[in-house]
Order: sequence, then structure tokens, then C-alpha cells
Amino acid sequence: MTRKLSVKISFILIVVMIIIMSLFTVYFVKARTINMEAELLEKGRIEALTGARVMAHIIEQAVANGNFTIAEMFDENYVAIPGTDPQKFHTRYDKYLDSAIRDIEDEFLKDEQVVFAVLVDRNGYLPTHNSKYSLPLTGDREKDKVGNRTKRLFNDPVGLAAAKNREPLLKQVYNRDTGERMWDISAPVYVHGKHWGGFRIGYSMVKTEKKIAALRFQIIIAMMIMLLVASVTIYIVLNRMVRPLLALTRAARRISEGELEEEVLIQSNDEIGTLAEAFNTMTTVIVKNLKEEIEKSSRLIDSIREAIGQLSVSSSHLQDISAKQSAGATAQSLTVEEVSEAAQNIATTAKQIMDTALDVQIIADNNNESCTNGTVHVSNAIDGMGRLKGQVQGIAESMLCLGENSQKIGGIIEIIDEISDQTNLLALNAAIEAAGAGEAGKRFAIVAKEFKRLAARTVEATMQIRELIEEIQKSTNSTIMVTEEGIKGVDNASSLVDKVQMAFFTIISMVEETSRAAKEIAQATQNQTASCEMMASAMNQVKDVAKEVEMNAMVTECSIAEIMASADKLKNQIEQES
Repeated sequence: MTRKLSVKISFILIVVMIIIMSLFTVYFVKARTINMEAELLEKGRIEALTGARVMAHIIEQAVANGNFTIAEMFDENYVAIPGTDPQKFHTRYDKYLDSAIRDIEDEFLKDEQVVFAVLVDRNGYLPTHNSKYSLPLTGDREKDKVGNRTKRLFNDPVGLAAAKNREPLLKQVYNRDTGERMWDISAPVYVHGKHWGGFRIGYSMVKTEKKIAALRFQIIIAMMIMLLVASVTIYIVLNRMVRPLLALTRAARRISEGELEEEVLIQSNDEIGTLAEAFNTMTTVIVKNLKEEIEKSSRLIDSIREAIGQLSVSSSHLQDISAKQSAGATAQSLTVEEVSEAAQNIATTAKQIMDTALDVQIIADNNNESCTNGTVHVSNAIDGMGRLKGQVQGIAESMLCLGENSQKIGGIIEIIDEISDQTNLLALNAAIEAAGAGEAGKRFAIVAKEFKRLAARTVEATMQIRELIEEIQKSTNSTIMVTEEGIKGVDNASSLVDKVQMAFFTIISMVEETSRAAKEIAQATQNQTASCEMMASAMNQVKDVAKEVEMNAMVTECSIAEIMASADKLKNQIEQES
């Protein structure tokens, strides 16, 4: 649940709202308290000024009516009343004031916040208190301290300040002797321009604080209700606004699972709609590029597969040629051995001619016949060497073609490297786009990772293919060099066989001359012996060349087998990758 974006945003907004509402509640309560105190002070000012004027008028009226003289009204000879605690007093005008001003003072107490409203002289003497504080004495000090507070001198600092105050208004905050926290608001009373005392209004701050506490409670309850309603509204609105993001996330998840044709439905023109449009555009571009890269890879793999097929066909053809070359070299070796034996026979015959001149004619006839047979064999050897030369040249051409195909495969490998680099670049761009997308881009980062892994596997396969191609090129170069050596050997063998053929023609000529002129037998025998020795030496050389050709043919056949094995391995790897 905590992973949902709407819940996270709602939580943050609710916390912010709680802080704001708490600050607003404190400010509002404080401001309301200040307003209430200001209203209370204004009301106290009006009541204190009104009371002071009324009291001054009553005293002046009593003096005007002759009830008292000015001196009597300013009487400060307070007579103590015995047996009272706290001490009480009385003056000449107490009784008159009890009947004249008590009801007026009681009118102020109709305001529930007013605790007392009294007239005091300039020494703090209180001649007449409110009715609720003028109850008969009971003898109980604690009860009388609350129920009978009249006829007392309130000469404490607060009482004296209020009595002697000559400013238009004085506000004092103090704790009453009953323990109650009070506001004392007083206004001076003047009788015929002379300061007589003051009129005090006492306000209970307990009641005011109760009102403030009730107001604070009401505000807190209202704020909690507002917070609850706002929280539910924020959650519902955010949950509805986040729905397109959820759809976008689900689409990204389906794309990461392989559904590349996925498209997000654009339902608004705000930032989320713009994001959905950008996501669709990004998906279209990436899918298009991915398809193009896949098509390029498919075409490249097809080209490699075709090249490997051609390599396999060429290798098979080259193997057939090599097999034929090996068979021809074997046949050539046998033929050379036969010619060598014939040369030995000729040499033996020449020696016999030298040993016995009587048998010259017979030996000459035999030599003639042997030379004729030798000529046939030499002709066969020449034909075999020609065929061998053509086969070796065919091997050379095939190897050159194989080298060119290897170079082409090398070029294809370079294309694969380039595609790998582009794939890596595409994976990097996809990772950057995923990082820029933030939370919504995490799913897309999986696609980028798969691209990167495919590029890494392509690079690894490319390295293996390059190594195989290098081995093929090395084997091809070695085979070409061996084939060139074989061609040279075949040319040398052909030259020697031509010499043998010329020697045979010389022998035939000599035999004919021996038959025609016996007297030249000795010289002819010497020539024949020399020719036979030369022929034997040449045939030995031809025999060595034939063996070398046979060995080269075997090496070529092994190299071709290795090339075919490498081609099959490369083909299997490409099929596995595809």
C-alpha cells in the first residue's frame, strides 16, 4: 500500500495540512484571544468611565442637595468596627451611599464576566460593595472574606493604584485574595474638580479563559473535521489523477514482457497526457529501431550463414580435389618406382653389353624393346604430372577463393562489431531514457539491460568467429604456400620427366645406331651407360619429388578437414545465437 504514489502524495499533503492547520489554529486562537481581551478591555473602559461619571454625579448631587458637605464627602476619619477580621470601618456617608449606589453597582454584575463593580476613595476605602459581597457577617472568617467585603480598606498595591489613579483608564492583572485571577479596570472619580477616588470594575479571567478554551476546542474540532474531509478528498482526487500513471506503468510492464506494440491511451491534455504521448512516441521509435536492428541482424546472420555454406561447399570441393591429388600422387609414386626399376634394368643391360659384345644385337633388341616400354611409361608419367599440375593449380585457385571468402567473413565480422557497438549505444540511450523517466522508467530499464546483454553475447560470438576465421586464414595461407611448393615440385618433376623422355629417345637412337653399326658398340655402350646413370639419378629425384607431393597432398587434406570442422562449428554457433 505504501508503494502507491497517490498514498505517498496524500500522506505528504495531509502532513503539510496538519502543520498549516496547527499553525492557523494557534494563530487564530491567539488572535481571537487578543480580540476578546481587546473587546473586554473596551467594555471595561466604557463601564468604568460610565460608573465613574455616575458616581461623581451622585456625590455632587448629594452635596448640592445639602445631604453632605464637601468636607464630609472627603472624610478620611475611618472609624474601626470592633470585632471584625479583616478589619472594617465606617464613615459619615456610608449609609447614604449604601442606599444610593448599591443598586447601580449591582447593575454592572449582570454581565457574567464582571465579578465586582465598586466605588473606592483615594485611600482604597470601599464604603459600599455589591449586594453579593454585603451579606451579614457569620463569624466564619473564610465565609465572611467572600460574602462580606464591604467597608474595608483595600490598600494593597492593586487597590491603592486603582484608588490613586488619575489617568483616564488603568488596567491591572492580579490574583484576588480569593485566588481568582482578575482584571482590574478603574477610572478616576472627580467631585467638583477634586480627585475623590476611583470606580473599579473587576473581570474574571477564568471565565474569559474558559471562553478561549471553548473557542480553541471548537476550532480544533472544526479543523479535524476539515482535515478529515480534505484528506479523503485529496486521496480520492489523487487516486483518480494517478490512474493514467498506473495505466502507463502497466503498459511499460507489458512492453518489458515483450508486448512491443503496446500503446497508452491519452485521456487528458495535462502533464500526464504529455507524458503518455511522449511514452507512445518513445515506444514507437524504440520498436522501430529495434525492428530495424533485428532485420539487420537477421540479414547479417543470413549472409554469414550463406558465406559459411559457400565455405562448406568450397571446402568439400577442395577436399575432393585434395583426395584426387593424393590419389594421383600415390599413382605417380608407383609409376616413378616402376620407371626407376626400368632404369636399373637398363643400367644392368648396359653393363652386360659392355661385358659381352657378342650379344650386342640381342641386347640392343632388348634395349630397343625396353626403351619403347620406357617411352610409354615416361609418356604416362608426363600425362600424370600434367594432371597433377592441373590438380595442384586447382587446389591453389580453391585456396585463393577460400582466402577471399575468409576476408569477406572478416568484413562481415566488422559489420557485426559495428552492430554490437550500435546495440550497446542503443542500450545506453535506453538506460538514460529509463533513468530520466524516474520511477516509471524502471520497467523500461529491464529492456535496456536485455539489449546490453544481447550486445555482450554478440561481441562474445563475434570474438569466437574472428578467432575461427583467423585460424582458417592461417590454415589457408599455409595450404597456399604448400600448394605453391607442390606446383614448383610438379614443374620440376615434369622437367625431369621431359629429360627422361629425351634420354629414352637418345637410347632408341643409340640402339638403332648399334644395330646399324656394331663397330660403334663400345662408344654407344659407354653413352648408354652414362645415360642410364643419369636416368637413374633423375628417376631418384622424381621419386623424391613424388613422395613430397604425396605428403603435401596429405597435409592439404588434413588442413581442408580442419577448415570444414571450423566452418561446421561456426555454423552451429550462429544457429544457436539465432
